[in-house]
Amino acid sequence: MQLLVRASMTPKAIWNLLEKTDDPEVRKIVEYEAAHWPAGRLVVWDRETAKAVEPKFEPSLGLIEDTEKQVSGPIWVRGGIPVVSTDGKTYEVRNRVTLCRCGKSSNNPFCDGSHVA
Repeated sequence: MQLLVRASMTPKAIWNLLEKTDDPEVRKIVEYEAAHWPAGRLVVWDRETAKAVEPKFEPSLGLIEDTEKQVSGPIWVRGGIPVVSTDGKTYEVRNRVTLCRCGKSSNNPFCDGSHVA
């Protein structure tokens, strides 16, 4: 699967909506945008249950392409697929992460957005 990304919202825009999440429509937007931020750095937590609001992704891989910047982005790993380093260390298993494929990340094996620079 190839994903063409130009995020409809930025993390900053989501932060600006947080105080308005009592409005069901705003909450729905925040939950969707955070849940589909590929790297998983944005996570919505339910105040009442103290649990993360996350989509159920089937284990899968995708390639992220930024057509506006004309660069290849990271590999999008979804559904709790374990990521193991070359020395055998297993990283925290997450519902979604992005792995660097340009070699420029200062946080390898994870993408830090350096491919856009």
